[in-house]
Amino acid sequence: MTPEFESLVVIEPWKTVWPNAIAAVMALAGAVGLRRQLRPDAALLAILALALLARVVLVPIGQHQFDGHEAEYLDLWMGRRALTQGGTLLYPAMQWLYAGLGRVLPWEQGPVVVSLAASLLSIAALKGLVERLYSREAALVGAGVMVLWGNHIFWSSSAYNVMLPHALSLVALWALACWSRGAPPWASGLLAGGCAALAVGMRLESILVAPLGLALLALFRPRGWAGVLGLLGGVVLGSLSAWYVLLPGHPPGSGQRAIAFAMNVGLLDYFAPFNRPVSWLLFALALCLALRKSWRLPAVLTLFAIGTHLASATFDDYGFRHLLTAGAALAAVLGALVTLPVHGRWPALGLLGGLLVWDALDVRERYYATEQAFEASLPELPVWGLDDLGECTLICEDHRVVPEGEQLSHFNLLDEDEHRRMAEEGCIHWLVGVQDHRWSSRAVRDRALRLQALYELESRAVVKDPASGYVGWVVEVGERRTPRPWNLSPSPGI
Repeated sequence: MTPEFESLVVIEPWKTVWPNAIAAVMALAGAVGLRRQLRPDAALLAILALALLARVVLVPIGQHQFDGHEAEYLDLWMGRRALTQGGTLLYPAMQWLYAGLGRVLPWEQGPVVVSLAASLLSIAALKGLVERLYSREAALVGAGVMVLWGNHIFWSSSAYNVMLPHALSLVALWALACWSRGAPPWASGLLAGGCAALAVGMRLESILVAPLGLALLALFRPRGWAGVLGLLGGVVLGSLSAWYVLLPGHPPGSGQRAIAFAMNVGLLDYFAPFNRPVSWLLFALALCLALRKSWRLPAVLTLFAIGTHLASATFDDYGFRHLLTAGAALAAVLGALVTLPVHGRWPALGLLGGLLVWDALDVRERYYATEQAFEASLPELPVWGLDDLGECTLICEDHRVVPEGEQLSHFNLLDEDEHRRMAEEGCIHWLVGVQDHRWSSRAVRDRALRLQALYELESRAVVKDPASGYVGWVVEVGERRTPRPWNLSPSPGI
């Protein structure tokens, strides 16, 4: 992964977070002004109750681990780490939020509770958005998709800066929808601008939602210059937040955009389960139904989802976490399935629900899976010891197999020239481990899926080391290929 460059200038932490503080005040003022629109109805409360059950019962949330950057955010929450000026690895806004809440609630599961609350907020915002722009029935379906979507369920329990900026982005769009339906312009503008600026200050990719917001404004042309002033304030504060985040150096992935795009543009695995041909048919049906009522909104939502994929594909560590808001756009379009005749509506919704439940159950099985669970999932293959690995180049980041400093990772195979050089030296073995198998905030599985799409792979053996407890799946890496959306699960399935 591209490292964050060290800053040449050390800045006091408060000097990099002040735009976020002003944005938070704006958002709170806007929320007060829209308090009448914030009242939940019975249907929304029922949806949120189901969402909470899915996130704390369906997945074994007790297995959650604070690992990688999540552990650093936990240290901030618990007061074990000092605030810094921040950057793209530890965002200033996230640092101050967690440090501040940790003073009030010094409980180690506090960051998880924040993400759970943010996930519920995002579902409520999506329902309100679709209800105002389309219909109440479509809004219920769209919110239901988010309730059951495995990607959304997983990140709802991660303290990483994923769910909170996603929720703030949807709240900003909801505020624009309220404005277009007669809500006070000043309040709508303040809430939209404040939340958008906060979202960018917590995750730079949130800027990708801006074109969708502008499209909604162009489509519905809400009245009131007071709202425009709030939006302009959000633009200024979001730009300042982004500038401070990027002050230490270039954003991750800089200099590798073209190479990353070529690898990722044909890879749709991160949209799962919307990457299956049957889901394409359902979406095409929903899109046709939505276009019959009005071509503008469904077209804009679909283009936003496609655009998010194309933009995110330029990042060499592209993964599931980058598509939450694009998935919300797809869910909004799928809400049009409710306009089918009764005899076709329920089979279509049942099929959609089945796909989502199947995906959620896969997340449940892989959720911080143990090495024992990984071993149980492996195919029947010859069993090797560590001494049987031979002279092949090893792609492995486990210190029990390869000492730190000598390890080769997934990223060594991303460069086509480096792969060619390794192949000329002999065979290449990728030791698929538990991190490649399971869902975790490290998102190693995202990288494993990319390698699966990029290369011809052939299973060789299962490696077991009784002394250390290591279990690995030996896969021989063959020829490189272009990932294609119609070849989503090449053998062997990682």
